[in-house]
Order: sequence, then structure tokens, then C-alpha cells
Amino acid sequence: MSQVLEARPYTAWQLLKAYWQSDQRKIAYIFFVSVIILSLVLIGLDVTFTNWYNYFYNALQDYDKRSTLDLLVVFTFLAAIYIVFAVYRFYLQQFLGLRWRRWLTDQFLNRWMEHKSYYYLENFDEYTDNPDQRIQEDIGSLVNSSLALIVGLLSSIATFFAFIYILWELSGLLHIRIYGHILHIHGYLVWVAIIYAMVGTLLTFKIGRPLVELNFEQQRREADFRFAAIDLRTHSENVALYRGEHHQKNILQRTFNRVLENWYAIILRQKLLMWFTAGYNQVSVLVPLVVALPNYFNKVFKLGGLIQSLAAFQRIQDALSFLVNSYTAIAEWRAVMKRLLTFLNHVYDVEQKVSAENKFSFSKNTDNKITVHNLLINTPDGTNLLKNINEELVHGQNYLIKGDSGIGKSTFLRAIAGIWPYGSGNISLPEKKNVMFLPQKSYMPLGTLQEALLFPDNITSLSETELIELLNACDLPALTTQLHQATHWSEHLSPGELQRIAFIRVLIHKPDWVFLDESTSALDLRHEKHLYELLRKRLPYCSIVSVGHRPSIENYHDNKIELEQYKVQ
Repeated sequence: MSQVLEARPYTAWQLLKAYWQSDQRKIAYIFFVSVIILSLVLIGLDVTFTNWYNYFYNALQDYDKRSTLDLLVVFTFLAAIYIVFAVYRFYLQQFLGLRWRRWLTDQFLNRWMEHKSYYYLENFDEYTDNPDQRIQEDIGSLVNSSLALIVGLLSSIATFFAFIYILWELSGLLHIRIYGHILHIHGYLVWVAIIYAMVGTLLTFKIGRPLVELNFEQQRREADFRFAAIDLRTHSENVALYRGEHHQKNILQRTFNRVLENWYAIILRQKLLMWFTAGYNQVSVLVPLVVALPNYFNKVFKLGGLIQSLAAFQRIQDALSFLVNSYTAIAEWRAVMKRLLTFLNHVYDVEQKVSAENKFSFSKNTDNKITVHNLLINTPDGTNLLKNINEELVHGQNYLIKGDSGIGKSTFLRAIAGIWPYGSGNISLPEKKNVMFLPQKSYMPLGTLQEALLFPDNITSLSETELIELLNACDLPALTTQLHQATHWSEHLSPGELQRIAFIRVLIHKPDWVFLDESTSALDLRHEKHLYELLRKRLPYCSIVSVGHRPSIENYHDNKIELEQYKVQ
């Protein structure tokens, strides 16, 4: 799918119309027009039903048995048609929502993943909470709510115009004597419906306005509670070893209490709104009856006309009260829209911030060297961490980066990798050479073990036999029978096993350069030695650059880079 959500701030209207201006717009408009046509057909059938009420109740009043039975047959036929059209309108509207959600989710994923925004949001932005929930849950809510509200609004407008003529004709002329003068009101039932709905709409908006912010805050607090529960599950072993259950329970209870506190505020506001809307809807049953009875007793129309007047009044009342009856849904829609816009615009903001802060200059060389010149590395708050770094790494040599804990060794690697945005200087990487970076904690994507081993590039030409041989070579024989098993491997394997799998990936991808960031910190000395020797034996043309504290790894490197000399005093 083409990229439509560009890197810029968005408003609610711009986000809504993006899908309808995309490469999916033709099929989207076909489905949308089909839904509207089916809605108009259903409204037409509603008009037919109100006429049926007139004939049916007049037949009852006249004790016309034959006409009554015939009209029941007609009703059955009309009802069957109505059901068919209602079902297919629902189906087409939901299918349109499915396509819209798929497209919008794809766009959000693109914005989240491109330019490494997911990394910058997680590490350098404190305002964007739970982006996963916004993409997974809020997009679906936005799409479904938007379609329901748009179709509902258009149907209400069409219903108003479809029934206003019927109600106008049934209203006749109302005569009111005021101070000796007679006031003639044409279509008075229509005016009563309009005035009643206008007053109800204004009062509903006044009472329900706080629900928008309350719903927005509720979604944020629910997400925080869910995140706290996921955090406990992810770090269950750590909590168990620390015996920190009481502490974690207090965190969960405190987070959940904030959920309940805001939820109670929503309940109170919805209670107040329900007092009004429930009363409003009940009175709307009585109002048309009171204002239509004079025409019935004056024999302007018979019982059928009275029932038809009530039905037409109710349809117009429902149409005019669309905002009243949908206010809770509108409040929830606005909250969801606000969350998505906040996420989307924060992605843009963090990209702009990174662009402004990132003064690193990257180039390519044909000498198969990695050089850094006048490198300055800052912390996110602007503090200088390392400065005036000038180093040249020549292919064929192995390098050990040393320094005290916290001096910025891993940050130095991140700068070379191009993911650290705070600093300046020139970084030259070898052209057409594969450079691979291994973090201290090996990542295991969701899926089978085989897919995890081949991460990040799915090298399909590699056979299972080769993978099994690599597992055995890295002392992981227990995993050789689990290549097709899918589980949460990050939780299933020990840190040492995860680091050995990281080395398997290096052996699979055969890079020209590999950067190891404390990549043997969870291994014993025997396994550390075995893996380094395995790399040097199987990848003799791969240069190894390591970060580590252990004296034992010095034996596997030809050169040392002391970062202490570049530390800002």
C-alpha cells in the first residue's frame, strides 16, 4: 500500500479523510455509496410501514376483517424485504470498516517503524504512552465509530426529509387564540418536534461535555494498568527472586485505583446525562400524543392517522435527536481520535527533535575501514558524554572497546550504528560490506525457533540440517528438536542461551564486521572462549569489535580502544 500519512502534524479531519484520498478510495466509495443506498431503501420501507399503520388501524377501527388479514400479509412481505436489506447494509458497512482499519493500521505501522521512530518514542519521548494499544485497539474503535456516526447522521438527515411531509400533512392547521387574536400554525407537529429536539440537543451537550476528557483519561489509565500487569508477567522471575510480590501488588492496586477513580467520575457524569436523556426519550413519547389528540378528537383523521402521526413524529424525533442519543458514542470517538492524533503527532515531534539534534555525518568508503572523526556524543538532555573521538578500525583486525561502567561504550556503538541521535561528527563505514550489531540482550521475535534464528533476514536457502549443526556447535543440543515450535522464546530461554543464539545469527549471516555489546556477559568463561574461537574459525574474514569488562575477552582482540581518554571532565 502506498504511504499516505506523511511526516507532518495532523488534525482530526486530515486523519479521517486520508483513507478516502488514498489508492483505496475507489472501492471505499463504492462500498460507502452502497451502504447509503441500502440505508435510503430502509428509510423508504419505514415510510411504507407508517402508511401501513394508517391503513391497518383504520381497518381495525372499521372492523374490516378481510382488509386486516390482507394487510398482515403485506406486513410480512415488507418485513422480509426489510430484514434482507438490513443484514446486507450491516455486512457492507462492517466490510468497509475492515478494509479501512487494515489500511489505517498499515499506515500507522509505517509511521511508527520508519526512521526508527518506535525506538525514539520508547527511549526519548515521555509523553507517548502505550503505542501498541493505540494501534491495536484505538484504530478499530475509530473506524467503527466513524462509520456508525457518519452513516447514522446521513440516515437521520434522510429520515427527517422523508417523514417531514407526512407529518406536515397529518398536522393540518392548528388554531390558537391569543389575546383575542387567532394564530394559525401550519404543520404544528413538525415545529413541536424541531423545537423539542433543539432544546434536548443543547442541554445534552452542556451536560455531557466533560465526558470527552474523562473518556480520554480513562483509556490512558486502563492502558497504564494493562502495561503494569504485562510488566509483572515479563519480569516474573525477577520479582519472584526478589520476593517483591507485595511491592508489585501495591503498584497494581495503585494503578487500578486510578482506573476506578476516573471510572467513577465517568459513571457520575453518565448518570447525570442519563437522567436527562431517559426523561427526554420518555417525554418524547407523550409529546406527540398530546399534540396530535386534538386532531383525532376533531375527526381530522381516524385512529390510523393518529398512529401514523405518532410513528412519523417518532421518526423525525429520532432523526433530530441523533446528537442527543449518540452523545456518549461521540464523546468516546473524540477521546479515541485524540489519542491517535497524540500518537501520530508525537511521532512527528520526535522525528523533528531527532533531526534537529542529530549532527552525525555518515559516508561510505572503499577501503573496508570504519573511521570516526571529531565524534561528539551527548546525552538526551544535552550533556557532553564523550568528545573528540578519532579512531580508525581496519578490516582484518579485532578491537576491544574499554572504559569504566557508564562512560558511554554502548552509546558509542549506537552512534556508529546510526541509532543514537544526540551528537555530531563524521562516521565512515565500508561500502558494500555487511556490518552487524549484537545487543547485550538478544531479541527473540514472535514465531518459531527457526524464524528466530534467521532474524533479521529470513535466509530461506539455509536448511534445517545446517541450523541443527549450528545449534550443536553453540552447545544448544536441546533446541535441535524445537525448530518448528512457537513460543515466547525470550521468556523460555535463559540469558546465556539467548546470547548463544545471537552468535548463531552471526554465523548464519556471515557479516564482514560484527559489533558485540557485552554479548557474552551471561556466559561462563568456557562458553565465552568457545564462541569467540568459533567466530574466528568459521568467519576468518570477519572483524570483531567488542564492548566488555571481563579481562578474559582481551585475548580475542588485537587492539584496544580506551574511551577514558575521550571522557568529558
